[in-house]
Amino acid sequence: MKPDEYLLYVDDLSIEYTIGQMRIYAVNHLSFGVRENESIGIVGESGCGKSTLAMAIAHILPPNAKVTSGRILFRGQVIVDQSMGASYSIRYNAKERKIEDQLKVIRWKGISVVFQGALDSLNPVHTVGTQISDIFIYKENMPKEEAFARSKELLNVVGLESWVFNVYPHQLSGGMKQRVIIAMAISLAPALVIADEPTTSLDVITQYRIIEELSKLRKSHGVALVNISHDMPLISRLSDRLMVMYAGRIVEMLSSNNFLANSHPYTHLLVNSIPRIEEDISEILPIRGAPPRLRERIPGCPFYDRCDYREDRCRDEIAVKLVETEQNHYVACPVLPKFSSPKAPEAAGMNVSGYPRVNSKPVLEARNLTKRFEKKTGLREIKTSADNEIIAVDSVDLSVAEGEIVALVGETGSGKTTLSRLLGLLETPTSGEVKLNGISVEMRESKRIKELRRIVQTIFQDPFQSVNPRFSVFSAIAEPVSVNGMALDQNNGGEGNRGGTESGGNGSNATRLENLVKGAMASAELLPFEDYVDKFPHQLSGGQRQRLCIARGLILNPKILIADEPISMLDVSLRAGVLNLLKKLREERGISILYITHDMASARYLSDRIYVMYKGEIVETGTTESLIRKSAHPYTIALLLASIGVQGSIYETLGAKIFAQREGSSPEGCKFADRCQFAKDICFKTRPELKEVSDGHQSRCHFAEEVQGKRLTELVLKNAIGSRN
Repeated sequence: MKPDEYLLYVDDLSIEYTIGQMRIYAVNHLSFGVRENESIGIVGESGCGKSTLAMAIAHILPPNAKVTSGRILFRGQVIVDQSMGASYSIRYNAKERKIEDQLKVIRWKGISVVFQGALDSLNPVHTVGTQISDIFIYKENMPKEEAFARSKELLNVVGLESWVFNVYPHQLSGGMKQRVIIAMAISLAPALVIADEPTTSLDVITQYRIIEELSKLRKSHGVALVNISHDMPLISRLSDRLMVMYAGRIVEMLSSNNFLANSHPYTHLLVNSIPRIEEDISEILPIRGAPPRLRERIPGCPFYDRCDYREDRCRDEIAVKLVETEQNHYVACPVLPKFSSPKAPEAAGMNVSGYPRVNSKPVLEARNLTKRFEKKTGLREIKTSADNEIIAVDSVDLSVAEGEIVALVGETGSGKTTLSRLLGLLETPTSGEVKLNGISVEMRESKRIKELRRIVQTIFQDPFQSVNPRFSVFSAIAEPVSVNGMALDQNNGGEGNRGGTESGGNGSNATRLENLVKGAMASAELLPFEDYVDKFPHQLSGGQRQRLCIARGLILNPKILIADEPISMLDVSLRAGVLNLLKKLREERGISILYITHDMASARYLSDRIYVMYKGEIVETGTTESLIRKSAHPYTIALLLASIGVQGSIYETLGAKIFAQREGSSPEGCKFADRCQFAKDICFKTRPELKEVSDGHQSRCHFAEEVQGKRLTELVLKNAIGSRN
């Protein structure tokens, strides 16, 4: 590669972090280039060096980072090397001041960054307008009035209305905050925008909108993009070509945005760890083991210990060299194995998850369940009304049978988490009824509720926030036993004491508690017991923490697990392991699972039936394959479109209006009418009922039979498969 052919050129870059006496070799000998108006995608698991690379390009690494080899050039000018470093300085000395002065003309105007956490990237005490206009005022010496006008124009460019200018970040949704960050990133028309996990924690439709905005900005402003994420389908839709990173190195560079053209074992395993809507896959395959911690230099291929195709020559230094196998396709693998694809299930009467369809009695039921919250005044996006209430859950009927996995899907703000808290006995409904094992739940009966909570347990979305950081693994898993007064007295449970006899407790109780914890950890595949039991949460990976949460939920031997977005915070390779674990728990324990997600692909892979939720209502429900293949509600079609990322004529026909950013709906009519491609006058005047369109398949749409008759989702799936081939 020749540096002068590229807008951005990374040449043999290596970066280390120093933490006390320890060194972390975060980036190792990276070389690649980005051309004008080109979009490249970089994928890999957490800790592979993606964000370090992004921050190095922007020259904003922390002070403990050191460039040990190589350089980065932007339009032929060196912006990072061993003498300049890649860290942001506060101009402590003449040398640092000189470096910062050189970078002034590059930051914002040449290179800008869309950071991962939109809320953390915005100042909570300043309005959106102030934060955007400050860029023009301090970087361009622009008068305030002109800066305000330019800021409002930018908000319009990213699809936000002018009222957003005057509000604070906490008054905006996650997707709106991320659009503000994008507006700030393009404010001074940079040549290169680095998007570091720009859609993390956003639902699929919001993700789709953000991708569309970035794609439009690339076309309208002619910017180049470096897209960094662990979400492979998302990155492939946004990029012209792809790079795969592992343990600080580039292991594969693909010439297109098609991950299926892979040749490296790591890329192949990443692709096969993703459930797909458009194909039948009997089992997604997690990657065994964990990535190296990069505390020492790795001789040869860094993927050696986890690779099923390894050979002795993979230990040689030459194994990490990128070799061109096809035109513009580079692979760092001396073996280049031939891969086989997973086979679709063949057994009759089996769904994609491989479990027989269930016809058992319900163990969890909701009947006409409603939850209302009082509105808080002072928030611009909340409009006043006569009753001054928000209906988070609106007359929901739902059931989960014994041994059944039911998925609840919908975008952020649809009421999924509120419904899960009602069903998990963590919130009191405004009206309606919850039944567990046929027993009606009365939240005012505290003793009875405590007993019923043993039947139903919740796995929360964020494994980093839902575990007490001061508790060991043993203490965290054992906590529900002591809280519920099972097997132990209060003294032996609270701190997870494993030495009951020595501390004056009951030795048999301590032994019984240890056996319960061992059993729960074994079921959650957190093994071997001795390796984890005395660790603390910060010593575990994201996947291990989520398994800890699952073990904690299993220790009371519940009949129902409510899994609220259990994989949304995890890497792609870790998600497969958690999904397969949930399937295994159902098969071995006969446990029922309510799986809450915004990802239609994982819902299809895991569940027997699906409920689709929109603005507090169930708008469609049915068996998994019937709902996916023969959707009878336009909102379900929108979720499928967003999950697959269909473009071209299909998008123009079905998606343009569905993905438009619109607020509000007719209170008398269908809540989805403003975004519906098929809406007619009746949709704005009369609220549709949930009606049966086929056996076990219901839809809340006036024209459900017509929508289902068009077989639109089959058309979408065929289009997706055709575009990949």
